Amino acid sequence: MSDVAIAAEQAIMSTPRADDPAVRFDAEILLRGANSVKAVRALLEKGFWEHAVGVVRQMFELLVNMEHLARQDDRGEATLLFARFGVLQKMTAQTRRISYEKEKGRATDDNLLKTLERHLTRDFTDFRAKTKDGSVKWVQSWCRKTTAQLADESNDPMRPHHYNILYRVWSEEAHAAPGALVSNMFRDLEEGWFEKAMAENEIRSRDTGMFAIIFFLLLWTQLPNVNKSRHQIDGWLRELNTMGGGPDLPPFAST
Repeated sequence: MSDVAIAAEQAIMSTPRADDPAVRFDAEILLRGANSVKAVRALLEKGFWEHAVGVVRQMFELLVNMEHLARQDDRGEATLLFARFGVLQKMTAQTRRISYEKEKGRATDDNLLKTLERHLTRDFTDFRAKTKDGSVKWVQSWCRKTTAQLADESNDPMRPHHYNILYRVWSEEAHAAPGALVSNMFRDLEEGWFEKAMAENEIRSRDTGMFAIIFFLLLWTQLPNVNKSRHQIDGWLRELNTMGGGPDLPPFAST
């Protein structure tokens, strides 16, 4: 896993025109993915595969969003829309932080709050939509699609299967739901529980690590403005493909 992340960081450093906004965008997306790979590795080394699932889901969401971005007629315009939605999220987060500070009786910048509210009222009307009850709220994503919808619309037929594993089969682990805890509550009632638990943890850790690398490599292929060695990426993907393509899945579609 570290080899893949290091290769990506080297690719970012060697990419020309780093000050070009389109290049900077792709580089930041790839860097976020590389850092996610590192985070997954750190968690798996400690045996925390259930906690790593949340990071893998982040990587999956980056992937399906970049796939959707690539399918647009004008990637530049779509990138701008993505970035504007990011600014919207930052501004709404700032207003919530100011409200929190007020609730705590702390000093706040009222002028900043007024400026934020003015921009939110005037500059982002295209991100508002009517709900079923007639109220107007912010849309939930830059493209007005859910992660499930993006997975279904992917050109890779494996993406819905990936979604099913991450958001249904492993949902309890990602949310620390009762289903993720009940086995441990009664594990000492079963003979040999420790050995079985260790074996299962090893399998799930392997599956989680494979998912992380697969999603990251596929994400890399969706970023046209950063350097990449398709020969190297294809080699890594072929190696993963021989291992089964992921947990309980047939080999994934090649890029």
